[in-house]
Amino acid sequence: MVRAIWISVILLTVGLTTYFSGMLEQEPDAIFQRASYAFRMVKNEEAKRLVNQLLDTPSHQVPAAMLGAEIAIKERKPVEVIWYYEHVPDNGSRESLKARTRSGELYLFQLKQLSKAQDEFLRAQKSFPDDSHLLERLSYLYGLTARSWEAVPVRIKLLKQDRIDPLILYLLAMSDRSLENPQLISEYSEVAPEDPLVQLVEARQEMDRQEYAAAEVRLVKLVSTQPELIQAQVLLGQILLLNNDENLFRKWQGSLSDHVRQHPDIWSIEGQWYQKQGKTDLAIRCFAETLKRDSTNSTACYQLGQLLKQAGNQNAERLLEYAKKLQKYEGLVKVVYGDRDLQVAPQMVALAKELGLFWEAYGWSRASLLIDPQLEWAQITMRDLEPELTDLKLTRMIAGRNPVAQLALPIQKSVSGERMTEPTIRRDEEDVISSISFKEVAEVAGVSFQYFNGHDWPDTDHKMYEFTGGGVGVLDFNADGWPDLYLTQGTTWPANEQQKQYYDRLFENQGDGTFRDVTGSTGIFENRFSQGVTIGDLNNDGFDDIYVGNIGFNRLYLNNGDGTYTESDQAKGAEDDWTTSCLIADLNGNGGPEIYAVNYLTGDDIFDRVCQTVDGSLRSCMPLNFPAAQDQLFENMNNGQFENITSSSGIQVAEGKGLGIVAADLKGKGFPDLFIANDAVANFFMVNQGTGKTTFQEEALLSGLAFNAQGRTEACMGVAAGDADTDGLLDFYVTNYFRETNTLYRQLSPDSFIDGTQRANMADTTLYQLGFGTQFLDADLDGLLDLLIVNGHVENLSADAVPWQMKPQLMLNRGKGVFQELQTPESGPFFQQKRLGRGLARLDWNRDGLEEAVVGSLDQPVALLKNTTKSHGHRLVVTLTGTKSSRDAIGTTVRLKRNGQTLVRQLTAGDGYQARNQRHLVFGTGTITTDVQLEVSWPSGLKQVFEGIAVDQEIQLIEGQAAPSVKRIYE
Repeated sequence: MVRAIWISVILLTVGLTTYFSGMLEQEPDAIFQRASYAFRMVKNEEAKRLVNQLLDTPSHQVPAAMLGAEIAIKERKPVEVIWYYEHVPDNGSRESLKARTRSGELYLFQLKQLSKAQDEFLRAQKSFPDDSHLLERLSYLYGLTARSWEAVPVRIKLLKQDRIDPLILYLLAMSDRSLENPQLISEYSEVAPEDPLVQLVEARQEMDRQEYAAAEVRLVKLVSTQPELIQAQVLLGQILLLNNDENLFRKWQGSLSDHVRQHPDIWSIEGQWYQKQGKTDLAIRCFAETLKRDSTNSTACYQLGQLLKQAGNQNAERLLEYAKKLQKYEGLVKVVYGDRDLQVAPQMVALAKELGLFWEAYGWSRASLLIDPQLEWAQITMRDLEPELTDLKLTRMIAGRNPVAQLALPIQKSVSGERMTEPTIRRDEEDVISSISFKEVAEVAGVSFQYFNGHDWPDTDHKMYEFTGGGVGVLDFNADGWPDLYLTQGTTWPANEQQKQYYDRLFENQGDGTFRDVTGSTGIFENRFSQGVTIGDLNNDGFDDIYVGNIGFNRLYLNNGDGTYTESDQAKGAEDDWTTSCLIADLNGNGGPEIYAVNYLTGDDIFDRVCQTVDGSLRSCMPLNFPAAQDQLFENMNNGQFENITSSSGIQVAEGKGLGIVAADLKGKGFPDLFIANDAVANFFMVNQGTGKTTFQEEALLSGLAFNAQGRTEACMGVAAGDADTDGLLDFYVTNYFRETNTLYRQLSPDSFIDGTQRANMADTTLYQLGFGTQFLDADLDGLLDLLIVNGHVENLSADAVPWQMKPQLMLNRGKGVFQELQTPESGPFFQQKRLGRGLARLDWNRDGLEEAVVGSLDQPVALLKNTTKSHGHRLVVTLTGTKSSRDAIGTTVRLKRNGQTLVRQLTAGDGYQARNQRHLVFGTGTITTDVQLEVSWPSGLKQVFEGIAVDQEIQLIEGQAAPSVKRIYE
C-alpha cells in the first residue's frame, strides 16, 4: 500500500515537472502571440512591453526585434526603430538584411546621419553583396558624398542585374565631375555638422566655389581623424598641388596608407606634381599607375601621352588618341542624358564598345530600348554583348583595352632631396596697385551701333544662332593712317536678303576723336545674318578688302581705292554654311593672301531646334547635339579668282566646331600655322607643311593644344596670341565656358605647348565666367602683355543662380607670365558693368600710342574704349608693309632689343573672336627712352636689322627698304 502511494507520488512529480517544463517552453510563444495581437489591436504600449520581454530570449530575439521595429515605424519613432533592429544579429538571414538596410535608410533619409547610414549598409553588404536594393542605396550614398570611384563597382553590379538607370550610366561616365544632389547636403549639415562625410562634401563644395583656404583647413582636420577616408585625401592632395608648397605636399605623401593609394587620383596628383618638377620618369610612372587602377581616367591618359611624346616614346600617339576618344564619349553622354537626344545614342554606344566600356554600351542600349523597343542598333548591341558580360570584372573598361597594359614603365625611385625647379606661385600674394584705366567713349566718338541677334524678346527659349555674332573689325579703308571700324549685324530670323532694316556698318575715323557712319556711300549693303569679319589686302593694291562670315553665303567686298567697294562672288562658300570667325593671310608664300572660313555646326534643324533638360524645361541646345560643319579654305590664284582647296589642303578633319582662329608663324619658316578653337570638342592645330602648296597637317593632340591640362575638351570661344611670359615664344590664351577655366597654352617649342593656366594664376578668376572675345595688349606700356576679356552667357539661366550678363575682365601681367585681375573702380566703369560681350578687337583709334579696344555685345551698343592710363611707359609703334611677302605681312616677327633685353611681337591674323585687329605692333619700353634695335624676320625669308630707332613714335617698315619712315611722334 505504502509502496503504491510512493509510486503515485513519483509519477505525479514527474508529470508536474513535464507539464511545467512544457509551460516554460511555450511561454515565449504565448508572449509573442499576445504582442502580435496587441499590435493588431493598436495597443502599441502593451505590444512593446511584451516584445521587450523577449529581446534577450535567443529563440525569439529576432522576431521580437522585427515586431518591435514595426511598432516603432507605426509610431514614427525612427530612433526606436533602429534600437530594435540592433537586436537583430548580422547572421546572414533575410531579417538581418532588412534590419541593416532599413536602419541605413532611416539614418540616410530621416535622421540625416550619413556616416551611420553608411555603416549600416556596409554591414549588410558583407552578407549580401549582390542585393539590388542595397546596391541602389549605396550608389545613392556614394553619389551624395562625392565618391564616384568607390561607386563604380556598385553601379556596374546594378547594370549586371539589369537595374538600368540612365542616371547611373551618366554618373559612371562623368566620374567626379558630377555631384549627385549637392543641394541636399545642407540638410545633413544642420543635423550632424561634424559627420566626416558631411565635412567631406562641404570641402568639395568649397573647392568648387574656389574657397581653397577654407577647404584646406577643413580637410586637414578631417584626415587627422579619418586618415582612411580616401576621397578626403584626394581633395587635400589636389589643393596642395595647387598651392605648390613642397613641404606640405611631401608631408601629405608620407601620410598615405596603402589603402588610400588604391585610389587612382592619388597617383594622378603625384604625377602632376612630378611633372611640375620636371621629373619625367616619375610622372610617367604615376600616370601609368593611375591608368592601371582606372583605365578611363582621360586626364592621366592625356598627360601620359604628352610626356611620352616629349620622351620620343612610340606609344604617345596611341595614348593621346585614346584620351581623345574618352573625351568624345563623355561629350556624347552629356547630350544623350542631358537632352534626352537619342539621335546620337548609336554613335555613343559604338564608341563605348570601341573603348571597351562594355557595361555602359549594354546599359545605354537597354535604356534606349525602354524608350523605343524597335531600335535595331540597340537590339544588335545587346545581342553581341550579352555573351561577353558573364565573366567580366566590375570595372568600367574590360582588361584587354587598358591603354597601358603593355607599356614598359620606369622603375620608381626615391624622391627624397629633390627640389622644385619652377618658382612657387601662391594665390594669396598681395594685390598690386595699377594705374591702368579705360573709358568707354563710343557715343561721344559717334560710334552708334547695336547688334541684333534675331531673338524675339521676351521669349525665353534660345536658338543656337542667337548666342554668336557681334563681330568687330579694324581696317583703314581709305588708307589715311587712321583706323576705321567695321561692325557686323544680324537680322530677323529666318534671314531674308530683301530686308532693309539691319545692315553691317562701316565707321570712318575722322582723325579728330570722332567717327562717322559712311556705309551708305561705300557700296557695302551687307544685310545677311553676319557673324565674324576679317580684313586684308587680297590683291596687294594698298587698300583693305573686307570678308564677312555669315549664316549662309559669305560676302567678299573688294576695295576700289576711292572709298567704295565692289561685291565679289568669290569665296562665298555654301548656302548652308555657318561661318563664325575668318581670317586673311598668305598661307603658301606666293604673295597672295588666302581666305580661311571657320564653320561651326550643321544639320537640318540647326537653326530651329530647342532642346529639353532632364526635368523637361526648354533650353538652348549644346554643340554636341549637332554635327560639325567643315571649315573652308580658299586659295588666292593672284588673278582675282579664289579656288576652294578644302579637300586637298589637309584641313578636312572630323569634329571641328570652330568659333575662334589665329594664324601665326610658329616655326619661323615664313608659312603661318593655324590654331582653331573648337566648341566642346578637341581644338585643331593645322601645321603648315611649308612646301609652297597650301597644305596642312592637324597636330593639336601631339602639340598639347587639343585639350587642357586635365586632358579634357572645353567649350572654346576666342583666342588671343602673344608672348605672355616674355620668353620670345608666342602663347595662346583661349576663353571657355562657364565653370571651365580659360586656358593659357604656353609654347615650349614650335611643336610643343603646355597648359600654363594654374602657373599663370588665371584659373580661379575665370572659372565662373563664360568668355568670348580676348586680346593681349600692353595697357600700361611696361613691356608686359596684359589681357582683356569680355564675357557673357549664351542663355539666361539666372533662375538657376547662373549669371547671364557678366563683367569684362582686365588682367595685369606681373611678370614671368603671372597675371592678376584688376577689379578696382580705378580701371573704369566699363569693367563694372555687366554685358553679353562677344567680339573684341585691338586698336589705337586716337593714335596716341596707347593700346585700346572695340567691343561688340548682344545686349548693348558697341563699346569703344579709350586708354586713359596716366602713368604709362614709353612706346614704339611699328606698321609693316610687305613687298616680296604679301603686303599685309602676316607672320612677320619683330624683335626689339634694349639694354640686354628682348621683346618679341608677331603680326598675326584672326585672333580675338569674330574679329580683326589693327595691323600694327606696339612695343612698350617702360622707362627706357634711349634708342633701340629692331630685328625683322619677314615671311619671304628676308631678315633686316634697324639700329638707333627712337621710341615714342610710330614708324613704318617696308620690306627691303633700309630705313623706316616716321608716321607720328608721341609727346
